[in-house]
Amino acid sequence: MVGLAQGCFDHAIKYCFERKQFGKRLYDFQGMQHQIATVATQIESARLMVYNAARLKDLNQSFILEASMAKYWAAEVATMATSKSVEWLGGVGFTRDYPVEKYYRDCKIGTIYEGTSNIQLNTIAKYLEKQYSM
Repeated sequence: MVGLAQGCFDHAIKYCFERKQFGKRLYDFQGMQHQIATVATQIESARLMVYNAARLKDLNQSFILEASMAKYWAAEVATMATSKSVEWLGGVGFTRDYPVEKYYRDCKIGTIYEGTSNIQLNTIAKYLEKQYSM
């Protein structure tokens, strides 16, 4: 899901550098810069969570809580990143002329396969209860 979010973001940001409105690139508007910075930060946070869960597994340490958190967050970030990317492209964001519409459709499966987001939240809550009940 992180790769999906990153791929969509990469296409959308390129568009924001090229597309001009009112004589300025879309990227030059502060509101756009804030949105882009937020999405970039969220993608990086999801990436680091995935890497951390993988690191724990590689060390033969408990990793289920971290993996559930990473899976949940990566799916949420992919959904948000693809949605924002479609918005940034405006009307053409839903056309097949740009790949962001496919990323947008594909990200929904991330909240369903390999454990739905709700199942991930159940797992997280179960592990938190164990951690804080002692």
